[in-house]
Amino acid sequence: MASNFIYILLTYVVSAIPLNIAVKLLEGKSSWFKAILANVIVAVLSYVISAKIGNYSGIITFIALLFIYKIMFHIGWFRAFIAWALQGIIIAIFWALMYWLLGVVLF
Repeated sequence: MASNFIYILLTYVVSAIPLNIAVKLLEGKSSWFKAILANVIVAVLSYVISAKIGNYSGIITFIALLFIYKIMFHIGWFRAFIAWALQGIIIAIFWALMYWLLGVVLF
């Protein structure tokens, strides 16, 4: 039980790194705590939306994600979208570097 909690906490901490970098690149107000909290809120809200709304839950979750980024990091809608895209690009670069440097396949 405790190991599952530590694993989940570690997952949120690690997943907050690219988000924090992306928001700081866009001159938003970010910290480690805010990035972790944003990831937790998005995860919980995503679960609730997908449980309550069957169809179109992906679109509604994406709009909710952008809204959470907008509120949490004091950025506009467009910068929230760019932060989301940059987060994905940073993750892709990390995966490519891990494969190139260590030969580790992450998929």
